[in-house]
Amino acid sequence: MQIIRSLILVCMVALLAAVPSDILASESCNMMSGTCRDVCKRTETAEAGDFEDCGAKQECCVVNAEAPVRCCFLSQDAKDFGPSNCGEPVQGVCSKGSGSPVPCEKMPLCRERR
Repeated sequence: MQIIRSLILVCMVALLAAVPSDILASESCNMMSGTCRDVCKRTETAEAGDFEDCGAKQECCVVNAEAPVRCCFLSQDAKDFGPSNCGEPVQGVCSKGSGSPVPCEKMPLCRERR
């Protein structure tokens, strides 16, 4: 009985070694809403991995999905909290400080201290 189990195990390992690695790959660029390209565009990011639907030297390019900036704030220090700490972005960019995709009216660091 032990010999039969060992023989089955050896046969399974040999079969897996004989199967091309492309068949075992399960990553699909298309399923990630990506496009196979030789070089990604500036608005895209190359995903890591070996994608079965891309060519040998192609990248899976996925559009950057950064959230738009809705509020700019100068400080995350509690002593600076309040309306003067925050402002609206100009054309989606903060001229000073950092940006957040959360609207200013919903950010605790933009509210009056109590």
